[in-house]
Amino acid sequence: MSSMPPLCFVLMPFGKKTDSAGLTIDFDAVYNEVIKPAIADAGLDPLRADEEMTGGIIHKPMFERLILCPFAVADLTTANANVFYELGVRHAVRPATTVLLFGEGGRLPFDVAPLRALGYGLTGDGRPADAQKARETLRARLAEARRDAAQNETSSADSPIFQLVESFPDIQHIKTDVFRDRVNYARDQRAKLETARRAGLGELQKFESALGDLDAVEAGVLIDLFLSYRAVKGWPQMIDLGEGSCAQTRLPLLVPMTSIKQVELRPPAKDDRHSPGQISARTSSQDCSSSGLRSRSSRRSSRILRCHSGIETKRTSSSGSTLSQRT
Repeated sequence: MSSMPPLCFVLMPFGKKTDSAGLTIDFDAVYNEVIKPAIADAGLDPLRADEEMTGGIIHKPMFERLILCPFAVADLTTANANVFYELGVRHAVRPATTVLLFGEGGRLPFDVAPLRALGYGLTGDGRPADAQKARETLRARLAEARRDAAQNETSSADSPIFQLVESFPDIQHIKTDVFRDRVNYARDQRAKLETARRAGLGELQKFESALGDLDAVEAGVLIDLFLSYRAVKGWPQMIDLGEGSCAQTRLPLLVPMTSIKQVELRPPAKDDRHSPGQISARTSSQDCSSSGLRSRSSRRSSRILRCHSGIETKRTSSSGSTLSQRT
């Protein structure tokens, strides 16, 4: 029994499916020319659900394989709903040994875009463009996963749940209670913030003062406060909030500081070409140094942009403002 190769479950669409760009992809060709031989070359036993014609309720064997198979490969091409559901189950029960791949040319959904995934090329008729190269890349990644598993490398976790949720899956009841309290607190604070924003800049400043230690404030409340200042043209207050000690670690993760880096704090002169309500975006050293943003915020912004995947996202605050963001 010990001489049998470990099982590797394959999560992917079957047959031919059309992606969002209109390309029809032959997933059976992808499986037979890339995935299946790569798994075998890595010393594993490939297993795809449609290869098991057992009949009856299919969910039980599917869950068993997702939970019990030591290794898994998931093809995220076309963002198939069944594949994503199965990947969620896998990530919830297995900290590592799940390898992701996708057909290049498409775009991965936001929730999986930051995850490590291998791309493979596709021809015009939806077959692997360079099956040998893709097969070797996948084989090497599976071999790496096998080595990490054999050495019990906890640092090799590929499940974002195990990576990001502290002590998962041993979540104590007290922690869920704390989480609920935080949700209720954030909801209450956002309602107060909305009232303050409608009243104007002065009330927003009173709201910020009442928050106390900003390091202890939920990050979403800080973001909404930041955007509320923007809505009432409180540029100095935006800068002060963005340059605060808590913002050094939390606010820049959600708000690129380039949005205020070049804001000029003085009112436009009479001969200024900008309209009275328009923000000047001059870049002279005198203008930028007056806000204290030139070096610090630009460095943070570039660091933030390098850390993310480049997908354009939008966040709508309780103030009704929409913030475009690179994540």
